[in-house]
Amino acid sequence: MDQVDELEDLLRELSAELGQVYRWAAEQAGVNQTDLMSLYFIRSSEGSATPKALAEHLGLTSGATAILLNRLEARGLIQRTPHPTDRRAVLLSLGAGASEKGLLDLRETVRRLNASVIDELTAEEAEVVKRFMHRLLANTRDSLRRIRSQEAKGADHLP
Repeated sequence: MDQVDELEDLLRELSAELGQVYRWAAEQAGVNQTDLMSLYFIRSSEGSATPKALAEHLGLTSGATAILLNRLEARGLIQRTPHPTDRRAVLLSLGAGASEKGLLDLRETVRRLNASVIDELTAEEAEVVKRFMHRLLANTRDSLRRIRSQEAKGADHLP
């Protein structure tokens, strides 16, 4: 097995294990995984999340996103407020219910799970790992957007 294959296998396995952690966290919080990922996206957007951006992030249709947002708003997990510069748009923020039951404490849970491994890294190693992960994330995100765009245009073949 060459280096690229081994890295791809390790990333796939890590992704699967993290998926299990997210499923567990969602179960603990009494929401489904898509709801939980939505709440993390909204939190990390720091007041700039829109329904369209959320739909793109999750790979959902506008209809599915509307259903999702209605469900989250009904539970008090999110709030929709008018966009300050675009009267047709709304901004998404976390509602009061999102802070109940430690709903968004997954970062700390994952941190505790992996603290010993992360803490073993030197500052230089951590920088290399972060640079690799940032580049991989950006490339994966861009590639997926490109594929979805081509699919939407009815392209016969994908890259």
